[in-house]
Amino acid sequence: MDLLKVTGYHRRPPHVVAEKLGFFARERLEVSFHTVTYAPDHNQGMAEGRWDFTLSSADTAIARATTDGVDYALFMQAEEGLDAYLIGKTEIQSVDALRGKLLAGDPGDSNLDLIRKKILLQHGIGEKEYAVEIIGASPQRLAAFKGGRVVAAMLTPPSSEEAIAAGGRILARAADYVPNWPLTCGWSRRAWLESHRDLTVRFVRAWVAATDWILHPANRKETLGLLMRELGLSPAAAQNSLDRIVPKACINPDSVRRVLELRIEMGVYLPPFSPAERFYDASYWSDATALPAPEPAGLPRAGLH
Repeated sequence: MDLLKVTGYHRRPPHVVAEKLGFFARERLEVSFHTVTYAPDHNQGMAEGRWDFTLSSADTAIARATTDGVDYALFMQAEEGLDAYLIGKTEIQSVDALRGKLLAGDPGDSNLDLIRKKILLQHGIGEKEYAVEIIGASPQRLAAFKGGRVVAAMLTPPSSEEAIAAGGRILARAADYVPNWPLTCGWSRRAWLESHRDLTVRFVRAWVAATDWILHPANRKETLGLLMRELGLSPAAAQNSLDRIVPKACINPDSVRRVLELRIEMGVYLPPFSPAERFYDASYWSDATALPAPEPAGLPRAGLH
């Protein structure tokens, strides 16, 4: 068995299935998964090589590549679409009521913080009109929310469900503002990928096999039960998690390009701009699946937002 050190904010459905049903073992892989709770720690650890690769958002990889200068590359896409919500305290009646209030955040310039910024801007609320405390991942933001430290937070299941049960109010659904978000991708330092091609290809092959198994209708009920047991998801959240799975874990270059466009719109990606293809390498996926690479998406398109 070859050991892979992988990190992310939580295990995704194909990871659970690959682990429990032996798809990783079939590829002679032992996958050690480290759950991170604070984006700066994740980002620093990835830059330092603390883990082999991460299963997290394409936006984080792009942010760190364009802002910090670390040469990262996506090699597969596990999920697309957002199951995230801006949730406020009971007394917060609408997004407009967040002016002058303290909100929970995590990375500051990427991922759900970027989407929160988009939501508020669309409601005419600029960054200087509210405050953000960098707290951590969704469970940590939930604790701050329930403890009264903040009045609102971007949350994902099961934290969002717990916040609502505690009296929280859904102010905005992330998917209504940012559709087709490349939520979870496999990515690493390009140098690591190049020097560990065989390991990467075997991981992708195991992940794709797990994805194929999940998406077979005959396995739906068993998969839902597994996710509820292993990840503590409600039936609805487990179902939603399956709906976001990308068939064959194929990178969607158009989604990667849309991340660039959102970052440009939010003022966190400055010229000169690169095409989407700078940020991914589909050759690992093609080697694992024997399928052709997806069509390139090219440069971000001006004026889309």
